[in-house]
Amino acid sequence: MTAAGRGRTVSDLMTDDFDTAYAEPEGSGSPPGPPGPDRTGRLLVLLDAAGIPRAMTGPGGRGPVVVVPARLDIARLLTSVGFLEALDGMAGLAAVRAGAVVGVVPVDALREEAVRFLETAGTQLGMDSDPLGLPTDFPDPVRITCTVCGEDNEFEYYVRAQAYTCRHGPHRLVPPSRRGGA
Repeated sequence: MTAAGRGRTVSDLMTDDFDTAYAEPEGSGSPPGPPGPDRTGRLLVLLDAAGIPRAMTGPGGRGPVVVVPARLDIARLLTSVGFLEALDGMAGLAAVRAGAVVGVVPVDALREEAVRFLETAGTQLGMDSDPLGLPTDFPDPVRITCTVCGEDNEFEYYVRAQAYTCRHGPHRLVPPSRRGGA
């Protein structure tokens, strides 16, 4: 491996030192999940009734969660502008395998990996080349079912706070826990 990040996957960075909890549905009168920071330092993945990660709480408080396949190549994340923008205010990633959360990657570990990646990439990041050696076998996508049309939408990674258009029709993707709009 000649560059940090090349060939490394999310599972290489993830930890199993986290907890999960089911969040109260929106509009239930109860706040969705713990209101403040987790004082133990452990990340807490908040799940909806279907077991889909919806938020993450850590030492800095509650924030959005980015859900990615555990097999996803870290270089693919670190070269995505959308992902880098999502880092701000995020406690970490939720890594999934076969639809279940199998680990988390704290945001500090992601930032350290980004620094290592950029330090070793140097001038290779030109527009006319593919210096990252991205894999040709893509990891399993994250699948989100649209409640408007009932069709599955596949994502390399999914940012809950971002709005998406359903890939099966000209309408907004409404995930299962967002029924009724918003």
